[in-house]
Amino acid sequence: MFGFGKKIDIKKIDINEGFRQYEKSPDQITIICVDELKDYDDLHIAGAECFPLRLIDRFEENYPDKSKKYFIYAVNKAISEKACKKLIQKNYTVFDLGSFLDYREREEGLLATRKNRRRKK
Repeated sequence: MFGFGKKIDIKKIDINEGFRQYEKSPDQITIICVDELKDYDDLHIAGAECFPLRLIDRFEENYPDKSKKYFIYAVNKAISEKACKKLIQKNYTVFDLGSFLDYREREEGLLATRKNRRRKK
């Protein structure tokens, strides 16, 4: 009636379960934080990559492989949901992990600051 378009169905996975799936098959899954780099540098999931929501329209330039699964999260779950909607429209296989605040899986992820990332051997 109002022409808002069709509803986009977003697949959701608990962020901790998503990390466990990533650990089992890191070559098939990419975890992406859509927060800004400064927020990503403060805290992020170990192994996650940063691609801010404001750049999501250029996602295909950096992640051309649409056969992979992309697990998306942010501190604010509304931001990750918005990113997922845009990527689903571009025919990516994405799963919304929701908010980083729910992440409890690995201590190294909770402490993944710039300083700690440099110390890894």
